[in-house]
Amino acid sequence: MGKDVKYIRITLWAMIAINALFLWSEFMDGLFPISAAFIAGEIESVRTPLMIIEFLAIATLFVDLVVRYDRIKERLQTLHVLAVGFCVTSFTFQLFVYYMDSAFLK
Repeated sequence: MGKDVKYIRITLWAMIAINALFLWSEFMDGLFPISAAFIAGEIESVRTPLMIIEFLAIATLFVDLVVRYDRIKERLQTLHVLAVGFCVTSFTFQLFVYYMDSAFLK
């Protein structure tokens, strides 16, 4: 496995973790209000740089998926596509939520 593949995997896992934390803070505030508020507060403090870094990372993941699709192990192709799709969908949802928050709720 090349060094670039390791970086892609690290980036993918980091984006999954960041997006999972975002979704946790948005949807679990009724069940776990303390942890959701803490996560939302931490994300809010670094929202703009985090969104820029996320955009670059997810764009890189998507381009890597398109370019390297045939070189990914066959048993991992579906999982990799689903993981990148989760990141893209979650980031799009994140953009929508932050736009609504900044445009209408303040």
